[in-house]
Amino acid sequence: MKNNSISMKTNSLFSFGTYTLAIASMLLFTSCERDTPDPVSPGTARTFTPGEGFFILNEGGFTQGNSSVSYYAMNGTDAGSSFNNLYMQANGVPLGDVAQSVTMINGRMFAVINNSNKIVVLNPTNMGATTTITGFAGPRNIIQIDATTAWVTQMYSDQIAVLNLATSTVTGYINLGVTSEAALMTNSKVFVTSMESDKLYAVDPVTGYIDSSMLIAPGGNSMVVDSGNKLWVLAYGSWSTSTAGGLFRVNPDILNVEASMPFSTWDFPTHLTLSPAGDSLYYVNYDIYRMSTSDVSLPSSAFISGVGHAWYTIGMMGSSNNFFAGDAVDYVQSGLLFRYNASGVQTDVDTVGIIPNNFLWY
Repeated sequence: MKNNSISMKTNSLFSFGTYTLAIASMLLFTSCERDTPDPVSPGTARTFTPGEGFFILNEGGFTQGNSSVSYYAMNGTDAGSSFNNLYMQANGVPLGDVAQSVTMINGRMFAVINNSNKIVVLNPTNMGATTTITGFAGPRNIIQIDATTAWVTQMYSDQIAVLNLATSTVTGYINLGVTSEAALMTNSKVFVTSMESDKLYAVDPVTGYIDSSMLIAPGGNSMVVDSGNKLWVLAYGSWSTSTAGGLFRVNPDILNVEASMPFSTWDFPTHLTLSPAGDSLYYVNYDIYRMSTSDVSLPSSAFISGVGHAWYTIGMMGSSNNFFAGDAVDYVQSGLLFRYNASGVQTDVDTVGIIPNNFLWY
């Protein structure tokens, strides 16, 4: 293990429960020795080569303004090494308050900074900020619609913001009628979830009109499309109304929910992830779970235990079934990046930023 260090979720009804679990996990955690990050040297940018690794967007603490970007090298001369505080190094200023998501569009990284109400556009080769886009109301996720247009979901507005990618400005809005969270485009429709609604919305990307709304559960937070072109939607549920979440399989051709797999009221499932072959699903629910896309019910036992951890995110490592998991530890100190092989055996661990949240291959 080499480390060359140079959202609990924003305003979530579930944050207190997750944070409590994280504190308990911190007291139990004894499995590895933490690396000590090296001091940050603003203005000393590191360069990155496409195909050699992935960026880690670290959420940071709510209102703390300490979100950050890390990088883990899979290949090249730095293979097996992680690098932290990259945005601060390259730009000399903090990234912002609560880094929610990151997406690559037209060769640029779009980092959505939720509580700062902005999107920072980055050059992935050196982490230099090319522009900052403002005018949002709690932005959550960005999705490219066409060569010049993207949509940005918002947690403090019932409208999806329309972004002109050429001018980096908000040029309009899609009236959804509820707040918006995850967004995914498939079969010529944009599917959108909401933290406050129990519906999955199918929106026409040309007109912006809602074509259909399908009953799922409140708190839809992540979606994937499997190898059989089925859309899978993961939802928290709502603790405030004691409404259970669930995993839902949707046919995007006929806009129909084909299967519903409910969780218990106090579960907190997040970060639905698809295997490279598109035939297996992974998600975090305190523990880490894995299941086949052909399964008709949720797995009865965990794939990776959450004892001693505060699992926060999960992602696949390239084209293999090896995967990585982000551990928020206590949601205050630096997080950990664990790596596992396809059998679920831990192969390495590195220190990253506070609350590792999203991953982006580059």
